[in-house]
Amino acid sequence: MENTSKSNMQSARLLPFDPIVLVQDVLKRWLVVVLAALAVGIGTYIYTDATYAPVYQTTTTFVVTTRGSSTSVYSNLSSTSNLAGLFTELLNSSIMRKTILQETDISSFDGTIDTAVVPNTNLITMTVTDSDPRMAFLAAQAIIEHHESLTYQVIDDIGLEVLQYPAVPTSPTNQNFAFHQMKKAAVIAALAATALLAILSYLRDAVRSGTEAREKLDCSYLGEISHERKYKTVFALLRRKKTSILITNPVTSFRFVESIRKLRRRVEQHMDGGKVLMVTSLLENEGKSTVAVNLALAMEQKGKRVLLIDCDLRKPACGMVLGQSKFTYGLNDILGGKENLSECFLRYQNSDMYMLLAKRGEQNTGDLLISPRMNVLLDWARECFDFIVLDLPPMSAASDAEGMADLADASLLVVRQNAAAAPALNNAVASLDGHKAKVLGCVLNNVYATQLSTGQSYGGYSKYSHYGHYGNYGSGGSGK
Repeated sequence: MENTSKSNMQSARLLPFDPIVLVQDVLKRWLVVVLAALAVGIGTYIYTDATYAPVYQTTTTFVVTTRGSSTSVYSNLSSTSNLAGLFTELLNSSIMRKTILQETDISSFDGTIDTAVVPNTNLITMTVTDSDPRMAFLAAQAIIEHHESLTYQVIDDIGLEVLQYPAVPTSPTNQNFAFHQMKKAAVIAALAATALLAILSYLRDAVRSGTEAREKLDCSYLGEISHERKYKTVFALLRRKKTSILITNPVTSFRFVESIRKLRRRVEQHMDGGKVLMVTSLLENEGKSTVAVNLALAMEQKGKRVLLIDCDLRKPACGMVLGQSKFTYGLNDILGGKENLSECFLRYQNSDMYMLLAKRGEQNTGDLLISPRMNVLLDWARECFDFIVLDLPPMSAASDAEGMADLADASLLVVRQNAAAAPALNNAVASLDGHKAKVLGCVLNNVYATQLSTGQSYGGYSKYSHYGHYGNYGSGGSGK
């Protein structure tokens, strides 16, 4: 009971997958965030600039005096304050506006007229505002010339003398904040797009941890291989010089080497005496070729005589992973009828691992792989080698894996973290299950994980899948 409670408490503290997966998923779609920010930012700028209406103001200052007296009303500030409100009403009356229209010879005046008392003085400021700077100035001039005829009837004991005459405004009082609004909208759009991508990533039915692999996939879970940097130094990153991700490479991390060895032990446990293992994946760039190569190397290190066959005749990758880019003959030649098999095999660094690589460009690969020559080749290999690893194309790109599943003894599915949808992976497993080869299970690859993850990482594996794109390989190699 105590152990159950402890397990439940631990599960409650842990997330179903590591938050870093969300960050990686969003970063992979950075272009969506940038495009959203640009689209919203530019749209906001265009709208703000199109709806911007400049406003111009001109100011006139009046001195309030008592008619027929030299006594200033400075001592009676309340009278000045009351006068400001009354003066504003008079200036905005229909009579004054009619006078302004007559004096300026225009059909309408939609501006505003406001007055205010300068604190602790007998000064009143009049501000005329309009969208046309010339109209604001002419209206102020008309008010100065004709205000007495209107105000005398109401405030006959108070006089207004002009202290400061208006000037033609040269710049609007309200700034055009289109650029500022554009930046603000772009930032908000970028944050919203980032949040939306994170939510969609969280809700996507992918496999992001060992726990999810066990719960979602209809096959055995053989472990996971965590992410490892493919550029070991800053200098290598600047020169774009990738490090070979092989267990025979001294700079490869100890975690990665142990993860491959652990995978090798689990494969041996599930093979049930079989010798031929085919390695495939559902999608491109999931790392199956590097898993196949390193699994073959791990088998050789245990003292087995191993043969690695690159069965991806469209986009072969094993040679690129192993640094064997120059060879004369390969699997294509054997399947094409070449009799001298010894010329087609390569030995890896004086070890007991042999390679049968493939050349690019074959089209009818499915027919070649299930041909009688392939069957004869595998029968011969079973007699000469202790273990044979077949690297097959992604199942979404070709049907070669299903065809070879009747010739191999077992199959291994490489699943990259947070890549393929779980239902699609289960369909791939079901497709392999319907053939002779036993489905050993899946290995979760290229896992980004920290202590928050519920999956137990046992390896340090890099993004080997970035050698290139299936269907668009660069000269640097394949990322399968």
